[in-house]
Amino acid sequence: MSLRIINLDLAPIFLVGCPRSGTTLLQRMLDAHSRICIAPETHFIRRFWNKRYEYGDLSIDANHAKLLKDIGSMPEFSEMGLDFKTFSTDALEINRTYPNIFALILTQFLSRCDAELVGEKTPNHLLYMPILSDFFPSARFIHIIRDPRSVVNSWRTVPWSTGSIIEDARVWHRYLVAARNNKQSDKVLTLFYEDLVLDSQKSLQTICNFIGINFESEILDFYHQPSSQINVKREPWKQNVNKPVTTDFTSRWQRELSKDMIVEIEAVTASEMKKLGYKFHSNFWDRMSKTLHLKVDYVLENSASIAKKGRRKIQRTRV
Repeated sequence: MSLRIINLDLAPIFLVGCPRSGTTLLQRMLDAHSRICIAPETHFIRRFWNKRYEYGDLSIDANHAKLLKDIGSMPEFSEMGLDFKTFSTDALEINRTYPNIFALILTQFLSRCDAELVGEKTPNHLLYMPILSDFFPSARFIHIIRDPRSVVNSWRTVPWSTGSIIEDARVWHRYLVAARNNKQSDKVLTLFYEDLVLDSQKSLQTICNFIGINFESEILDFYHQPSSQINVKREPWKQNVNKPVTTDFTSRWQRELSKDMIVEIEAVTASEMKKLGYKFHSNFWDRMSKTLHLKVDYVLENSASIAKKGRRKIQRTRV
C-alpha cells in the first residue's frame, strides 16, 4: 500500500523568538485574522524529533504507537481541539516520518478552524529553523526580537528561568546568535517587539504582506476574541495577552531591574544589542569590568573542571 506524503504540500508559518519576546502576543493577533489559524506550542522538535532514536524505527508498530500516544498526551493536543482517535487512525494512512506526523497535527488543527493558512508558535523552534525548513520546504518564519533587559526581567516571573540574571541573559544571546547564523534568511521576517506594541498596525501590515494576505483591522482588537489556544490557568504568565496592547512592557525593566542587574545583562548581550540598535543604559567601564570578571570566572570554572577530570583519570589509572 502506498502511504501518503503530506508535509510537502503544507506551508506553515512559524512564530519564533527567544521566550518572553512577544510570540504569544503575535499569536493572538494573527489568530484573529480570518484567514489564519495559529497552533499553540507543540515543541515538536524538542519533544519528539530530538528523541527519535529513543522512539526507534517507526515502521515498527509499537514504536509508532508510542510516539502517537506521547503526542496525544501533551496538553496542547487537547487545547488544539484534536481528537486522538481520528489522529491515530489518520496517522496509519500517511508515510511514517516525523515531517509527515507534524504535518498531520497542523493539518487536522487547520481543518477545525475556519481558515486557509496554518501557523504554529513554539519560541525555541528558532533554534531549529533549518530542520523545519527541511520538514516543510515552503515554510516561513516570523522572528520577533525583544530588548534583552525586558526579556530577562520577564523571566524573573516564570518557573523555567535559570534563576540567574547572567545565565538568562546568555540564553537571550544564544538565541540571537542562532538567528543571525541561520541560512534561511529569505524565509524569515524579523520584527521587534517594541515596534509591534508602539505601532501595531504598521508591524501587522508588514507581516500580512510577508505572508501574502490582506490586512484586517480586526486583528488590532484581538483581545475581544476568546482563544482556546492559550491556557492561562496552566500558564498564568501569559494572561496579559488577553488585554489591549500596552507600551508599559517596553520600559518596565528600567523600574524593576537594579543597576547591577542591568550591567550584568548588558555585559553579556552587548555585541548583539549593538548590532540590533539597542541603546545601553549602563556605564561603558562598568560593562567592561563586568565582562572581564565573567571571563575570569569562566576560565576558573573550566580550569577547575579540567583539573577534576584529570584527578579522576589518575585515580582510575592507579586502580
